Amino acid sequence: MNLKQIIAAGILLMSLAACVEERSNQGETAPGWVAFEYTSALVERCGITAEYLHRFDRYLEQNTSSGRDSVDRLYFSNVKIQRDQEPNAWTLRLKERYGNERTITIRNAVRGGMWEVVGEGLATKFSPRSERAVDHFRVNTGKSGTWYMEHIGRDREFADSSAWTVQFVSDGSLQLVGNGVRTSLAVPTLRLDFKTDLPLSYTLRNTSTFTLVDGQLRIIATGPNGLPETTAVTAIGSDRIRINYNNKHSAEGNWNSAIEL
Repeated sequence: MNLKQIIAAGILLMSLAACVEERSNQGETAPGWVAFEYTSALVERCGITAEYLHRFDRYLEQNTSSGRDSVDRLYFSNVKIQRDQEPNAWTLRLKERYGNERTITIRNAVRGGMWEVVGEGLATKFSPRSERAVDHFRVNTGKSGTWYMEHIGRDREFADSSAWTVQFVSDGSLQLVGNGVRTSLAVPTLRLDFKTDLPLSYTLRNTSTFTLVDGQLRIIATGPNGLPETTAVTAIGSDRIRINYNNKHSAEGNWNSAIEL
């Protein structure tokens, strides 16, 4: 039994089956769309954290109260910046869209250093409030404009690990290059191995929303039978992607990026 049959039968994950039903109009590429939806949830969660950390670095860069107040007003209108008792430790308390709450705790927050970061919040912007995600990052902030992130985490459905090179472009856009694995907590197990073939480029639409405009992502999904099935995802413009499933079936469609601050 291949992954498509497993998904269609609804025995991997309840939510996975719901996604396939929603994607039924994609026909033969429906499993590829589902694989991308699950993978992009992690990719964009890491992207959100990276962007908040980069903005916080701008905050730390200021050596006057007026400078920090200016950055606070510019970048953190929905964020409370809290200095913790531990030296060089801070917590960002975020109020995201739809009323979601997220915290990002940063230790060893010295500019140019190796930051230890814990992010906790909803797995996606549409998740029920009971579905939390916890992510741990080691972030090398030593190179201006390019950071390196190692990540492990989990949400209600998956255990995750990933590694990223994050490029902060001068025009405010964001580029992600990386790879990782999502392994379902449910049995039978679904494993999603992913890797960027070309950098995923997100353009800043406004001060709080990024749009996926370019890049390629390859996902290898493996179910209980051990047979890998490949989905290649190509961004072909502003929030529009092409899905190629198993090198046999291809479809294009809209994709609303979830990098919203």
